[in-house]
Amino acid sequence: MSTTRESAAGAAPVMASERIVVMANQIGDFFAPYPPARRAEGIRNHLRTYWDPRMRAQLLALVSLGGEGLAAHVIEGARLLEEEAQKKPGYYGPPKA
Repeated sequence: MSTTRESAAGAAPVMASERIVVMANQIGDFFAPYPPARRAEGIRNHLRTYWDPRMRAQLLALVSLGGEGLAAHVIEGARLLEEEAQKKPGYYGPPKA
């Protein structure tokens, strides 16, 4: 993975791709004991609520390239995030109360 690779949006990456992978896998480790559906939702919710939109875009770009280094359940949670973004193109941030 390269730190100079541009993200899907065409902008320079926010941080090294390796760091994005490590952070995403740490979130996945936290949710690992949960049942599969809840695990994916928990990962998606954490990414949506706490990650900068540029970090989310960088993670989704990594997933689209095959998700090298990412745990399978992290990829599943990221795909939920991507599906949600496609359904609600006007707002892509933390859940509104």
